Amino acid sequence: MNLEELVKMSNRYGSNPDYVLAGGGNTSVKEGGTLYVKCSGTCLADIKEDGFVAMSIEGLRRLMEKKYPEGDKEREAAFLADVMDARTDADLSKRPSVEALLHSLFPQKYVLHVHPALINGLTCSQGAEEKARELFGDQVLWIPICRPGYILGKLCFDAMAKYEKKQGKKVQILLLQNHGIFVAGDTVAEIDRLFASVENTLAAAVQRNPDLETPDAETLKRLEEAASALSKELGTTVEPNAVKEASAFVENREAAKPLLAPFTPDHIVYSGAYPLFLESVEGAAEERKAFEEKNGFTPKVILLRGVGVFVTADSEAARQKAKLLSCDAMKVAVYAQSFGGALPMTEDLTDFILHWEAESYRSKQG
Repeated sequence: MNLEELVKMSNRYGSNPDYVLAGGGNTSVKEGGTLYVKCSGTCLADIKEDGFVAMSIEGLRRLMEKKYPEGDKEREAAFLADVMDARTDADLSKRPSVEALLHSLFPQKYVLHVHPALINGLTCSQGAEEKARELFGDQVLWIPICRPGYILGKLCFDAMAKYEKKQGKKVQILLLQNHGIFVAGDTVAEIDRLFASVENTLAAAVQRNPDLETPDAETLKRLEEAASALSKELGTTVEPNAVKEASAFVENREAAKPLLAPFTPDHIVYSGAYPLFLESVEGAAEERKAFEEKNGFTPKVILLRGVGVFVTADSEAARQKAKLLSCDAMKVAVYAQSFGGALPMTEDLTDFILHWEAESYRSKQG
């Protein structure tokens, strides 16, 4: 049984904030005809053997032969039911990762899926596909942006088959637009080598790294004063996300543009689909009300012009996750400058994920 090795790999990658934040990312191992994949909503950093769910590889792969309804809601409900039916675990309360099908498509024993800001600096950029081809050639398979769930699974299934026929080898690295990276190998050492190769190549290609150091004392005081004023105005706890890089994004609305829409599903789940941009503290309550009426949810991130980035949520845990993911968004935006500029998710896809049952479940678990 290779679950022990999988747990070690998962904990190692999951405990590195450069690779995984909050409940993001997933891993798997194959034993015979069984796939052991991370349960949805669990954290890689501290996952144990019981955090994985056993599934039939053949049962998952058969889903690619099925015909599903055209409508989003009907299709994803039917697909989810079939994925759940592919479980062979004795504990049927376990829910597999939303990307369980993708794990089953790789023939290799181990699979790692994470969302590093450095890698997403490329996948969330204007020139991503062309730059990926230039940097990696046929070492990686590029997957364009699409709806998650069945649609993503079918797109990857077809693209992987086409790649294998053309290249004469199995896919080991997938780069998914506005999402992250999949790496597959028959050993953990092989995954480490492939992942490091991608990361090192991108690190050498970026022209500027984000500055996430703590601001000076004067700036910190100004941020704390603004947070206090916003807390009073909004009637809720507001905390500053005190990093130097934030100042560049709040000079005006144009400068904030890269952060005004989400880069990846993780940003939607943990820091909200859209932040609230404020010109001043005065009138913030009215601005938030208008935001809520337009979007149907309360913002977790606030950008205050000329001051900084702030987070607000009902719990300390939620605020910390919002801080982590808003910092991650800044990192992605900065890295993307080296690859043609930032490219957030489309409004249509953002709306789909906001109402997708699978991500609603993950949000509640995380």
